[in-house]
Amino acid sequence: SLVALCPYFMLTAFIGLLTAHIMYPMMYPPAGQERTREPVVANPESVASVLGIFVYVLIVTAAMLVLMRYGWGWLIQAAMYLSFFAGSFFTFSAFFGDLAGLTMSVVFLAVLIIRRDDAVLSNTGMMFTISGIGAVLGLSLGIWPVLAFIVILSVYDIVAVFVTKHMVALAKGSKGRFGLMFLVPVGRRIMGLGAGDVAIPTTFLVSVMQAHGIGYAVPTAFGGLTGLVWLFYYL
Repeated sequence: SLVALCPYFMLTAFIGLLTAHIMYPMMYPPAGQERTREPVVANPESVASVLGIFVYVLIVTAAMLVLMRYGWGWLIQAAMYLSFFAGSFFTFSAFFGDLAGLTMSVVFLAVLIIRRDDAVLSNTGMMFTISGIGAVLGLSLGIWPVLAFIVILSVYDIVAVFVTKHMVALAKGSKGRFGLMFLVPVGRRIMGLGAGDVAIPTTFLVSVMQAHGIGYAVPTAFGGLTGLVWLFYYL
């Protein structure tokens, strides 16, 4: 499983870094030029800015639980496809321009819907989706806000899994129906690695590159991979 997962993690990270490198002058153009990409928050260095993003995470999670409770899973599926489209558009448009990026995202999403049971195709879609989302978030947040966001999410995950257990209920209810995750073979089973488990490290890598350059971001990527391998080994 690690043999299959490590390349996906590193490819996503490096595509995200390259996407962010191309996107940076679009989001923070030189004086006199028009901005064509908007950052997620107004103040990238404000730790308080991540609270709004966290509130959004809570709202989306609550909405998913309600939709599952009343059998409206098709809306969750539609939201997942929209996430695929938006993330891949950020990536493709950075490399090929908005019109070509839009076209490629639509075609890619159509193929993913038609071949949704294809694990390799799904994982490839996840790479382009997460790299785009990670690039936008990483360019929008400084290192300290991203670190604060990671700490907040870590505490939230512990509470959601071991205390309220609503994340467990959400995982069980969505299994096999609407996964925004990497599909990793483990023996005869397929294990899912959630999008956030790769998107958050990618976001941090982009933030590191923006603050200190690619020379710091690359070793950080291998550090993230080491942590992921350690997690799989001990769990």
